[in-house]
Amino acid sequence: MLRSYVVALPAVLTILLAVTAMGPGQAGGPAPVALPDSGKEKLLALKIPESLRARHESFHAEFVKATKEPGKVGDAARTIEKLGTAHFAKAKDAFAPLGLLPELAKGKVTPEMGEAIKNAERLRAGLPQIHGEHRELLAGLKKLAEVAKEEGKADYVRFAERLTLHIQEEEEVLYPTVLLISEYLKRGLNKK
Repeated sequence: MLRSYVVALPAVLTILLAVTAMGPGQAGGPAPVALPDSGKEKLLALKIPESLRARHESFHAEFVKATKEPGKVGDAARTIEKLGTAHFAKAKDAFAPLGLLPELAKGKVTPEMGEAIKNAERLRAGLPQIHGEHRELLAGLKKLAEVAKEEGKADYVRFAERLTLHIQEEEEVLYPTVLLISEYLKRGLNKK
């Protein structure tokens, strides 16, 4: 399932990029339109997609487990513990606009979705700091993998490799997708 998720994300990004570049109404379908509030629709709460939330929780649980290990593995994990925990917490806000993708794929744009623009702007402003955190996390994960290999703890080697790939996925796919969602919503809501 993880493999299909990783394979699908670049396709989503490509489609969003193409639609955003073309502008509303030029993708062969209806233009995104801000739908009037009928009062009957429930308010759309921005939240991280469940699959991504569950994956982040799994990574965090494995990370916490590593910090409790004795020896070099535990030392390496504890070195980046504070940064890793803070990074996981920020992800809930940063990736919340991704929860809109199913509705956006149907061509729906509502005024309530405008909140995602604010999330994306916070993300955009914080990207330099996030990239710095990623560099520190990647260096720490490299060290974790090295010492885990030395100590014969293959599970932690694989964990460090998976989390390293996830960080790469965040930078190459997830963050750009959040920013594209914002641009798409700005056009659909006629905000510049």
